[in-house]
Amino acid sequence: MRILKYIALAVAALMPVMAAAEAPDVPSIEVSGVATINIVPDRITVEIGLREYYEPRADGDSTLVGMDDIERRVRQKLAGVGVTPADITVTDWNSYLDPSRSKKMLMSKRLSAVMKDYAQIDRLSAGLAGDGVVSFDLAKLDNTDIERYNRQGLEAAITAAHSKAEFIAAQTGRTLGEVWQVVDNGPNYFETPTFSNVAYKAGDGMESMRCIVRRYSVKMVYLLQR
Repeated sequence: MRILKYIALAVAALMPVMAAAEAPDVPSIEVSGVATINIVPDRITVEIGLREYYEPRADGDSTLVGMDDIERRVRQKLAGVGVTPADITVTDWNSYLDPSRSKKMLMSKRLSAVMKDYAQIDRLSAGLAGDGVVSFDLAKLDNTDIERYNRQGLEAAITAAHSKAEFIAAQTGRTLGEVWQVVDNGPNYFETPTFSNVAYKAGDGMESMRCIVRRYSVKMVYLLQR
């Protein structure tokens, strides 16, 4: 569900406000409008960490489970939830030292997979634990229609600023004139959650982190009329 929340913050002063190279020669008011949009992502990137391991045998010895076998099983599970090979990339390939096995170097790898919704992630994570899978992280959220949401957020911020300006003007016995200045502060991307180090588990209470958050802000200067 898309949630659109409007928050209006305004600072007003019945005094000339500098705009461009000069201030208006009539009373004016400066207001700021803010709108926050929570966007449901339709491109969710997860990163899956793989690592070779030793599997115990009945005779007390152990057998190395190689990266090829581990990766094949993981790719099969990804295919089982609808992730195509084109949506899977290798983001890291490295070796590490197994301290329990006399300087034996083992291989590790990270796969990046793009999914369409959280239902895919829930189905995948339910059967992905163990067998060489050492991490499962949400890495990036995106929406293919993000520009439409950007326009929607900017429109909401302007509406919030205008509404506040009308209210303040009315309280001072004035009416709004033309817009003297508009400053678009753009979407604030710093409010978007990051997931690079957040392990995802089904039912792990991450509902509040499932949306892309965008905060839009504008400053507007209106001329005032009696």
